[in-house]
Amino acid sequence: MEFIDRLKLFIKSRGVGQTKFEELVGFSRGYISKVKTSIGADKLSNIVEVFPELNLDWLITGKGEMIIPPVTAAPSEQTIGTMEECSAEYKSKYLEMLEENRSLRIEIEKLRKT
Repeated sequence: MEFIDRLKLFIKSRGVGQTKFEELVGFSRGYISKVKTSIGADKLSNIVEVFPELNLDWLITGKGEMIIPPVTAAPSEQTIGTMEECSAEYKSKYLEMLEENRSLRIEIEKLRKT
């Protein structure tokens, strides 16, 4: 399957006609019918801006899935709270370790002098 075939397949999967697709992404009317092999980066950028779910790797190379899986939801308040607690705990442990490190350096220095 060629690039243009994949593009047409994507358009069909979105349930819009070619003309409507061209209008949505800012192409001139009939542009897709004139495409022989591929299109420029500016045109790809227009498509992805309107259809961010389109997997460009699939469109260009045919590798992977047509649609990018949806991104998981933003972290919940509970998750953020847990992360902040962990961060505070790690900070506390880090400070303890720094203090222990400082004490050990002092002890090593004393041992060297004796």
